[in-house]
Amino acid sequence: MSGPWLNHLDGIGQQFEVMVEVNALDENDPEDKKFLKMLRDICDVVRDAEIRSAPELPEVVEKAHTVLDKLLKYAYLEDGLFKQYIRCFAYSDDNPVIEDSLQMAGSDIIEAVMSFFTQYLHPGADRPPLPEFAKTDPWIKTPRPHPLTTRLSRFRSGVPISVSASTPRAQLIYQARAEVKQYFLAAPCAMMMSSDGSVLAMAEAGGYRARDPILRTVRFDEDDEDGPDMLEFAGKRQDTGLSNVARELEMDNERTLIFLADQDRIKSFRWGPNAEGKLPKRLPNVHTMNSERVYNGPLAVLPGGRLLRAGKGKAALWNLDSLETHQDNPKKLIGEGKVNVDNSWREEDSTGIERSSGSKATSIVAFADDPDYQPATWHWHRPTGVLLCAERRRDTEGFSCISMDIEHGGRRVTRYLGHGHDPEKFATSPSDPNVFWTAGADGYARMFDIRRSLPVLTFDTGRQSDACAGIVWIHPDGIPTLFTGGERTAQIKMWDVRARACLYELSTGNNAVQHMLWDDRRTTLIASTDRDSAFTMGGPRKFRKAKIPTWATFTAAAAAAKPYEKAKADRDAHGADSSEAPETHEQGNQENASGEDEVGSQDEAKDEGDHDSDEDVAAEEEEQDDEFEENPRYMKWPTNAYHNEQFYGYAYNAGEHVILQYKFRENPDYDLPASGGDDFF
Repeated sequence: MSGPWLNHLDGIGQQFEVMVEVNALDENDPEDKKFLKMLRDICDVVRDAEIRSAPELPEVVEKAHTVLDKLLKYAYLEDGLFKQYIRCFAYSDDNPVIEDSLQMAGSDIIEAVMSFFTQYLHPGADRPPLPEFAKTDPWIKTPRPHPLTTRLSRFRSGVPISVSASTPRAQLIYQARAEVKQYFLAAPCAMMMSSDGSVLAMAEAGGYRARDPILRTVRFDEDDEDGPDMLEFAGKRQDTGLSNVARELEMDNERTLIFLADQDRIKSFRWGPNAEGKLPKRLPNVHTMNSERVYNGPLAVLPGGRLLRAGKGKAALWNLDSLETHQDNPKKLIGEGKVNVDNSWREEDSTGIERSSGSKATSIVAFADDPDYQPATWHWHRPTGVLLCAERRRDTEGFSCISMDIEHGGRRVTRYLGHGHDPEKFATSPSDPNVFWTAGADGYARMFDIRRSLPVLTFDTGRQSDACAGIVWIHPDGIPTLFTGGERTAQIKMWDVRARACLYELSTGNNAVQHMLWDDRRTTLIASTDRDSAFTMGGPRKFRKAKIPTWATFTAAAAAAKPYEKAKADRDAHGADSSEAPETHEQGNQENASGEDEVGSQDEAKDEGDHDSDEDVAAEEEEQDDEFEENPRYMKWPTNAYHNEQFYGYAYNAGEHVILQYKFRENPDYDLPASGGDDFF
């Protein structure tokens, strides 16, 4: 005998139709409680069916998806209910939504409000004091758990650190003992690292108006523990020969191949040694494959030397070992005729475009359960052998998330519910094969058990003001840890999953996070960042005179490093144990709590607009003018940046597209990246 779950879902669907018909939903209320309650009720029905091990659970999940899809499509119609992202609805007491304990208004919003006040409401008036809810303590008033904690981190007050010396690797990460280094690059499009950590590959948009498809590679030596230096990183880039910028990237570790794809074609490049056993300075183009402008979705490398690319309702598959290569017949085009470049953003006669039309697919795999399903992102889940897949609303009007068995006709294995907008990325960890995370365009990171349809934990990473743009799931010393990256908020947050709390965030120099990955061999977080995307909500970048307190300058950082550098030199000279950090003048919570610092004070750290008198303002500006004269690079700060100059212990503005490395080490280099960009000087 079937249970009541299907009938209950039918009832919710009918209730929704009636409420739409009688205009019972409030289109002016972005958090209409009646609408959100229906969404929650749908999830509660599924959860109850799971708990009771309902025999018709698969039918319940599919019915729930149908009803949710109807409600969500209504919400996002051009004249629909919600103009912004929907609040999280797939939660319960046992499966909660966790917020960041730091609640703050972005500096960009505060600046916009202040400008409106002084220009339009009260022209010529002085800036009013900030209300309490808009104030954020300066960095010197925040916890700092270790003398070598990077100044480009900001820890949350009242959140205990749940690791110890018995978990040394996790302790480095949880104390943010990181070297932060930057490397300049063209606009980042995709990023991936080989499974053995030997090669980092990036797809970039370079050249005039960022129209040229660039492959950048970084090769690590086997014994290299520190990562590349600036010269090595900058020197490995080449034009891929594609007609347009490559947005999809994948790597075959067994065959040492990098795959890049635009709308028309896929090209592979070998990073491994050639026939003579030598590593090439320029990676050779091995294959060219024809996507036929039909299979233009994400790539996946399957076991047995097969490459898969998604289309609508089906995917194309190439058996790599049977394909013609450019080395078989040098200078001969692969495929029938020349590539059609009528949709290319590059110059039609560009010598950079390689003209092969490419090998056609070996076979086509139709998606057995949904002929209209079009994955916009997917991830090969090695423990189960399924593809985790997600749609994009702009392509399909939905954002369904499923696991698919591509080896058995593209059959759907499990449907995952609860996303309020596009799942942008997936994250998995070999240490926990039953769990995966999704990074959502609605600003939530959701944790799923591969065997259940609803999220078991949700982190509110952006408070609905920002997408969750990057996600990394790791287990240092067995401890579950999550990193999430923000676009407009221009930061990376570290979440202690056991404590269910955000422990700290890392600066990205006012750049939007585009992609993140974890280099486990070197205990390093790598993020590619975009100079411009962080400012899309506030218009183009604008600059004002920087207001940098003395404790947030490079000079102050160098002064703080001197005791450490001296102690390190003494230990090296005498062969002493170098694992013990030296005492410095910054000893974390105690000194910060006292409000005193050798190179600055609380008076220098007042929030912008938070001054006791005009005399205080004049004195601070006079002091900052002196600072500008000594440090001319600190002349400007983005007006519409999310963070002001006092949010971190060092005022850093990247000013260009950069890749950032956060290398967690016992004794990190205390140097910090220099601010840059033509607009910054």
